[in-house]
Amino acid sequence: MRHILLSEGTTAFGDGLWFSMWAIYLTSVQGVPTGSMGLAMGLGGGIGLLVALPVGTLTDRLGAREVFLALTLLRAAFSLMFLAVHSFWPLFIAAALFTSTGTAAKGTKVTLIYHLLSEQHCMPVLAQARVVQHVLYAAGAGAAAWVLSNSDPAPYHLAVVVNSLTFIVSAAVLRHLPHIPPTPAKRFRANTEALRNLPFLMIMSSTAVLALCWAILSSGLPLWLQHGTAVPVWIAPLAVLASSLLIALFQVRVSRKGQRLSGAVRSSWLSSLTLAACCLAFAAASWPKDPRLATAIILGGLALHVTSELYYVAARWGLSIKLMADGAQGQYQAVAASTEGAVTALGPALVVTLITDAQAAGWIVLAFLFLICSLPVVPLCRLALRRRSAVRVETH
Repeated sequence: MRHILLSEGTTAFGDGLWFSMWAIYLTSVQGVPTGSMGLAMGLGGGIGLLVALPVGTLTDRLGAREVFLALTLLRAAFSLMFLAVHSFWPLFIAAALFTSTGTAAKGTKVTLIYHLLSEQHCMPVLAQARVVQHVLYAAGAGAAAWVLSNSDPAPYHLAVVVNSLTFIVSAAVLRHLPHIPPTPAKRFRANTEALRNLPFLMIMSSTAVLALCWAILSSGLPLWLQHGTAVPVWIAPLAVLASSLLIALFQVRVSRKGQRLSGAVRSSWLSSLTLAACCLAFAAASWPKDPRLATAIILGGLALHVTSELYYVAARWGLSIKLMADGAQGQYQAVAASTEGAVTALGPALVVTLITDAQAAGWIVLAFLFLICSLPVVPLCRLALRRRSAVRVETH
């Protein structure tokens, strides 16, 4: 477990460093036009999602540790490609490669931890890894603040190299984990097993909508504070910091509620309800003209937002782990990672469009979307369990 946490913390520092400065680095230092930068990163990231399922199949057939180690080293190499991008096509290729290995690594990591530990210890360790991730991500963001305070390009290039080095260090740590034997040939499932499990695919797709919580915090809230409320904009970065601290404090405790399938279902409902209530609170904050009252409403909405994120993560882990099939764990976790990755990639554009074009009504649309996304989870879980039982009977 120590090796897993150390590996997660190392890459989280690099992630916090890179994701806090990439937009400025690519446009101001590398000279990529803003429009081209956004399009290349968006399209490249979208194409990168297609790699997750084949990598998930390789995880089952070659062993989770070896595949995760290879993905980590590839991320180190692909991150250095950003040093050489100055136009659309090189950036598009770099974004596709870097995003594809990152998304695939998320599913492979869960598979690795699942195989290393008993099922009852899997989610607590995932939660502890997320705590470490948030703490070191904040440290990386702090380092990025220093980089962004410089006008000299050298610190920016150095930060890209440091990000690459974090993956190399992480890979060195991962080498100390025990080997995970690949799935025996007689237990191999079809390469499209997870995709053909429609109930599982629909559960992962519908609950992935709740991943818009991250786009709300990073993209929607700052713009809403600036243009739609009387609340000072500096509340937004403080909200990100407070959210990270609260997640570090409570993720392990909340994740225990999702260890049973029934608890994971309830966690998805709680996440839907609290995120919908958060959106309604943000919409209501546009009406008061008194900054103090508007700020109080926003803070109430942020408390609901943190609660939703905590339960969302617990629900995703619980649902994906409890419903995946033996012999195809890598495939199933790849589907979970890619559905969430798709929402994460498209989320900022959707959220920004809704709240800038529709204002308060946009928040109400989002609230309705969150309310309905977890409604079909119970009947879909029944179908998924029935399908898994039928497959087991056929296999034996």
